[in-house]
Amino acid sequence: MKILTRIGALALVVLTLASAGSSRQKPRNLILFIGDGMGVSHVYAAITASGNTMTFPSFPVTGFSRTHSANNYSTDSAAGGTALATGEKTNNLMVAMRPDSTILVTLLEHAKAAGMATGIVCTSSLTDATPADFATHAPLRYEYRSIAKQYINGAADIFIGGGRRYFVPTPDSTGKINHEEDVVSGLSRAGYDVTYDLESFIASKSDRIAGLMADGDIPMISDGRDTQFLARATAKAIEVLSRNRAGFILMVEGSRIDDAGHGNNTSMVIDEVIDMDRAVAVAYDFAKRDGKTLIVVTADHETGGMSITGGNLAKREVKAEFSFTGHSGVMVPVFAFGPGAVEFTGIQENTDLFHDFFRLLSLDRKRR
Repeated sequence: MKILTRIGALALVVLTLASAGSSRQKPRNLILFIGDGMGVSHVYAAITASGNTMTFPSFPVTGFSRTHSANNYSTDSAAGGTALATGEKTNNLMVAMRPDSTILVTLLEHAKAAGMATGIVCTSSLTDATPADFATHAPLRYEYRSIAKQYINGAADIFIGGGRRYFVPTPDSTGKINHEEDVVSGLSRAGYDVTYDLESFIASKSDRIAGLMADGDIPMISDGRDTQFLARATAKAIEVLSRNRAGFILMVEGSRIDDAGHGNNTSMVIDEVIDMDRAVAVAYDFAKRDGKTLIVVTADHETGGMSITGGNLAKREVKAEFSFTGHSGVMVPVFAFGPGAVEFTGIQENTDLFHDFFRLLSLDRKRR
């Protein structure tokens, strides 16, 4: 009986590894989803409310990520995103820079140097910490205009989110326009098709598209955001980036999960996690067809100290409590599918995820 049990267990492991992608396989593409502020309780609440129909919780490989920053047990999004984007810990509030303010090369910048296509999709302002971590550098995350201007440098071929106010110039008290703040004109000169609504973004024929969808953050689901926005934006990004035969890296952030956590609002948490999962489903369908795409879903930190205190699976009800309105220091989940997915089992530092991506995509050997 013990022998049969062991054989059965071994067969299960083999099947799991086969479906996940052997550690010897190398992906050509990476789609990284970051649920800002998304902890285990956030995920399980959404699983319950969805009737266990979500995509990423069913991925064959799972693990955990430790999120502390260089100077704080509880990271903020700037330092947490920097760890994922660069492979190094930094201080809270810093964007893709070391604590001494020297610049860290980001995953997207490495990919561009290797001839790959790159993209960012988010529901926050594009100048917010997490998207900024992948395309820009700043000693302080609140330097929004400086961050916006750096998108002209082209770390991302395609990007869509909010924050339009930081890309357009504003008149001073005399009505004079400061043209140095006119990032939109700079993007146009750099070859970007600048769009201001989702339909125009999707209709664009360009290989370089800037989507400036809202003055600030894109509204939350509870405030009227289209439940297909993130999924459709992700689909368009994949369509454009997959034209590059050298491969692509796309970072998609479910940005407003964090706001729901800060607000200690369970229903909003559920809405935003499920919404990100719609985008994951789009990526998953592509990855199954493509066979060369690694998908990783994780978080930069947990927000709210959320715990599930009760519920009803049949009724899809969840009862939750929050211990505070800030960021906790608990580990966050990691889910993976595709070639190389088995590298993301167990407990890792958040910086390790970057190094796994770098190695699996052979970015050191692809650099031109």
